[in-house]
Amino acid sequence: MRLPYFPLHVVVFPHLPLPIHVFEERYRLMTHDVVADGSPFAGRFVVSMLTEGSEVEETGAPQPRAERIGTIVEVRNAERFADGRWALLVVGEARAIASEIDHSGPYATARVEVLQDGPGDAERATQLLPRVQAALDAYLQTVKQFVASAASLGSDSPEITTVAASLDEVLKPIRLPDDPLAASYAVAGVLQIELTRKQQLLELPDAATRLGAELDLLRREVRLLSDGAMPPVATADLRYHPN
Repeated sequence: MRLPYFPLHVVVFPHLPLPIHVFEERYRLMTHDVVADGSPFAGRFVVSMLTEGSEVEETGAPQPRAERIGTIVEVRNAERFADGRWALLVVGEARAIASEIDHSGPYATARVEVLQDGPGDAERATQLLPRVQAALDAYLQTVKQFVASAASLGSDSPEITTVAASLDEVLKPIRLPDDPLAASYAVAGVLQIELTRKQQLLELPDAATRLGAELDLLRREVRLLSDGAMPPVATADLRYHPN
């Protein structure tokens, strides 16, 4: 199938939401076509992580490059403003390979092949769940303590101030789903790590493999925070993602 193609500086995971502020003309047109009654796209487009170039079209600039493996998202809510901008809430539907990118139209489209998902080693995935839950609890508590401590030192960093003010909402305890696949994506969405590492988690073939990698990452991040390293928490993660 062919869907509109939207490269962004973000990694979207199946089952998880992403708010997007659409202001660029080509993506306004894309959104209109995606959410229109009877749209052949049925409210969906594919998002891939940018690896080179800008989200915003620049005159004379080469076409942006993005990862081949991205996520099909479905628009769950679309609000159009008087000036033509859109506020979207999309939810990841499935991992997919995007190829044969066509830039000839008003917005890019891609040939999209859905990647199959599953638990992998089901027994291992089930055994990993309580260990990942414990590691996630420790990670969230450590991040909360770290940022609160940084804020209490009187740091004038806008980023720290913003994150500290949002701690109670963003870092409240999370109970993982019993389904290993859904749990693996939930953890991937919560982890505040580099986008390249998030992309690696997206590309892993199954829940058991992903949960194992996340267990290592959660423990690694707790060690780093305990040693005083600043977590890569971006304020962009706390608001609408702009195109």
